[in-house]
Amino acid sequence: MPRSGSEPAPQLRRVALGLALLSLALGCREASTPAAEPAVPFDLPLVGGGRVSLDSLRGHAVLLDFWATWCAPCLLEIPELNALQAELAPDVRILAISIDGLPDEELARWVAEHEIAYPVAQASTDLASAYGADAFPFHVLLGPDGTVRERLEAGFHDRAELRALIERHFPR
Repeated sequence: MPRSGSEPAPQLRRVALGLALLSLALGCREASTPAAEPAVPFDLPLVGGGRVSLDSLRGHAVLLDFWATWCAPCLLEIPELNALQAELAPDVRILAISIDGLPDEELARWVAEHEIAYPVAQASTDLASAYGADAFPFHVLLGPDGTVRERLEAGFHDRAELRALIERHFPR
């Protein structure tokens, strides 16, 4: 027998309460990246000689740029990243990580021809995948403590957007 009066049925009240709690929980979520997590360790050969590791970058904010020579948006970002490195050095370092698998000499020639002014290392796609990349270019901002501060959605990002990302985490 239906209830009379203005009080809703107990089931309807439970559903309404559940929806209200769900809305509250979703509405309170932050739009930013979750708490910093440890970065995936690496030790990579640099174009031109030497090596770079996660440990060697500690103490600096680092923008990892996973890219490839065949990636059109990656090529468009080179001047943006060159300018950003010039503006933010030495406080922030940019490390390009090529996933091409080209022979060292061929990649070194390519880097010189395209006048990349920041360090370029070579890695397999496994490292890019470990950082969450599923397309390129893909950027990861690391803190001086070796933690992942933010991952950017894959695709072209201009200097202003990258600078805003860095300054949001590391105000100057």
